[in-house]
Amino acid sequence: MSVMDPFRRWAALPNLAVLDTETTGLHGEVIELAIVDGSGAVLFDERIRPTCPIEPGAQAIHGITDADLADLPGIAHHWPRLRSILAERHVLIYNRDFDVYRLLHSLHMGVPHWDPQAEHTQGFGHFHRTSECVMRAYAASKGYRRWVKLVTACRDERIETADLDAAHSALGDALRTLRLIQAVAGKDGPARLVFPTTN
Repeated sequence: MSVMDPFRRWAALPNLAVLDTETTGLHGEVIELAIVDGSGAVLFDERIRPTCPIEPGAQAIHGITDADLADLPGIAHHWPRLRSILAERHVLIYNRDFDVYRLLHSLHMGVPHWDPQAEHTQGFGHFHRTSECVMRAYAASKGYRRWVKLVTACRDERIETADLDAAHSALGDALRTLRLIQAVAGKDGPARLVFPTTN
């Protein structure tokens, strides 16, 4: 099995979707979430009011403030639409574990009577079982012992991103991840081993 195989399999999926989030902090809630399909069409792109304040360190990265979110709906408002997307798609994420568990935490905090076993949460179960991590697969494809940032991976693969939203926006990073998948899937032969850049 080639280390490139996951990318080729993903690129061929008819129900491919790529998800990215921005959060209130490393242990916080989702405040921006975007999902695109395999063509780059936007399936979901919303900011979400959390139940907790944004940490200063997170705000410095993504630039979203509490005031930006104050009048927006919370995750409970968006969950029916999100659930229908997640239940029907094979979702790929750069740093899957972070986004999956931040979304789960948001649902626990923001959806009344959240129960992972209840019928209204079944879309999350499918998402949790079937979603895959692009970050880990990319590191394996390059022979790296540790993961690299999405912006670093895109730079190393010479992926054009000037037309996208800034890094650390959910939609911009979802599209960066999609382009990374497509770029690696389109390579011939084994991946070129290079030492990752440091920033």
